[in-house]
Amino acid sequence: MDLTQLKYFQAVARTGNITRAASELYVTQPNLSKSISKLEEELGVALFDHRKGKIELNDYGRMFLSSVDIAFSELNAGVQNIQRMYAASQYMLSLGCNIRGYLADQLPAFSTAHPEIGIRQLDCSAQQLTEHLLDRTINLALSNEPLSDDRISFQLMGSKKYVIALHDQHPLASQDSVSFGDLRDATFICDTSRFQLDSLRQACQAYGFLPQVGYEIQSTDLVYGLLAANRGVAIVPVVMGCHMIAIHPNAHIRIRPIDDALPPVIIGVGTLKNQAPTQATDLFLQFLQDTLLQEEQMVRDLGYGYLL
Repeated sequence: MDLTQLKYFQAVARTGNITRAASELYVTQPNLSKSISKLEEELGVALFDHRKGKIELNDYGRMFLSSVDIAFSELNAGVQNIQRMYAASQYMLSLGCNIRGYLADQLPAFSTAHPEIGIRQLDCSAQQLTEHLLDRTINLALSNEPLSDDRISFQLMGSKKYVIALHDQHPLASQDSVSFGDLRDATFICDTSRFQLDSLRQACQAYGFLPQVGYEIQSTDLVYGLLAANRGVAIVPVVMGCHMIAIHPNAHIRIRPIDDALPPVIIGVGTLKNQAPTQATDLFLQFLQDTLLQEEQMVRDLGYGYLL
């Protein structure tokens, strides 16, 4: 028994005529009669009574037709639900990220550019990113380290070096570059949404001192305000530093390279190898690629291309 047989049975039951049903179904009358006979054979009962060239459902046929109608109705509802779910998934970006503060800049801009895309975002560790990709909780992972699983494809999109941001009247602003040894007496403005305090402490301890953290905040605007007021120095990604300079050219903020090798912020994208991309993931990846290129160009335009 298959769906074609059931479809043929419905047509014959509705028309009460083999010839008319065959015409509607675009099949030959012998083939239709053969299909109905095979169905009755499989069920072990006759479904129709034949009277004077016309066929009518008997009690078995009426009972079976009711079940077939219900089955097709449920099947059609299931197909529609799947189609709606698929359409919705094409416009839902399920995204995990372990890069501190990165999406705070990217998601609002992406949402403005593509208001038709819904967004669900999770902050995760690298291990959680891998797990969530594999169980399909997310369909895209932004990671600052490769995701080590053979079932996941990982693409490096770019990297961002850290620099020191400071007021042009700060004593260290006259130097072409700064080492952590120069920062022994500096007051640090720490945006903990973008830079881990542990990394700062480790870098300073290599020079035999602990950093003087005067401000521990989670606001780019507040970092800018404190720098503009010459209240300390901040370790920021080079793009963030250039962005502050570009938006506030008269705020006397400068950036300097760090002599000591701080690991850069790696920006990579992980996806399942056997999962087809959605409209949402394609749009976000293109947006991310365009944004990284625009940021690089901004850094170059401000004369800081050597920091990339």
